Amino acid sequence: MNTMTTNQEKHEVIVVKQTPADAVYWRLLAVALDPGRETPELYGLIREGQSDVPLMVDGRILLFAERGRADELLRRHGRLVGDEVVDVERPFFVCDVAQALHLLSVGGLDSDSAVLSAVNVLLDLVVATGVPFDERRRQALGSIADYCTTSYDVTRYLEEEGDYSSRELLDAVLWCVGVVAAMARIV
Repeated sequence: MNTMTTNQEKHEVIVVKQTPADAVYWRLLAVALDPGRETPELYGLIREGQSDVPLMVDGRILLFAERGRADELLRRHGRLVGDEVVDVERPFFVCDVAQALHLLSVGGLDSDSAVLSAVNVLLDLVVATGVPFDERRRQALGSIADYCTTSYDVTRYLEEEGDYSSRELLDAVLWCVGVVAAMARIV
């Protein structure tokens, strides 16, 4: 850390190694299913680039229960290319299914962006499986994701502004969870 002093004030300057804007990262995904647990049940690895793609093994999404296995599984099943950056110390992507389902059921303020994060991750995971996406479900998830990009008030979407009902949104999220579960290899 470097320090710089100007006009009697001391400011800290943190020097950060810069990576190119187009750098590709392997990031840790955390999947929370049970609202009663403090930690996620499952983890995965996502290659973040032009599109976000999970680590796949034999056409299935690789998920694991022990966060500490991320490096080992990436070395064993991943294909690191060039200057890809591995960042798996803590979850970067979070798919809190339990919280998203709760908010889509009863509304509320989503100050942690649980709905947006869960929907975006689920969309990426389903696309990676190759299972055809029902257009109505895709549109419902896209609509709530677009809304949650600019607002935390899920209640307002459900009661006033949204084009899709709570029931349709819950159906779409649960359908995605089912596809991901059916197309996962859990180790």
